[in-house]
Amino acid sequence: MKSSIVWTFLLALLPAGMATAEVYTWTDANGKKVYSDQPPPNVGAHRLNVRAQSAPQASAPQADRKAERKTDNKQVASDNAAVAAANAKVKAQNCKAAQANLSTLQLNGRIRLPGSTALASDAQRNELIRQAQKDVQTWCGK
Repeated sequence: MKSSIVWTFLLALLPAGMATAEVYTWTDANGKKVYSDQPPPNVGAHRLNVRAQSAPQASAPQADRKAERKTDNKQVASDNAAVAAANAKVKAQNCKAAQANLSTLQLNGRIRLPGSTALASDAQRNELIRQAQKDVQTWCGK
């Protein structure tokens, strides 16, 4: 069914002269329906009638279309507000985690390198603190 929808959509995009081109369909070795303008040799391909159909006329009055757009706009605004609230919540969580990480790095003199059992040198510890400060600025800054 999905391929027939795609096929119908593609046919609607074809110019009128191209819509009369020959199109063939067959089932491949994997059992999938295949469409092409050239049939493969030694396969029982069937020729399809692919005349373009005219576009349907708009039947809804203009007032109805405006009401639908207003409803759509309200839904989009509602969705945007929900996304903004979720983003604010994630930002607050990330801010809190970044501040906790920075505090841990600043308070502990001996720090193990991430993913290792080795202790960080003073230069490595200072670099970790600088990165943690950047993270705090990113997530907690205005």
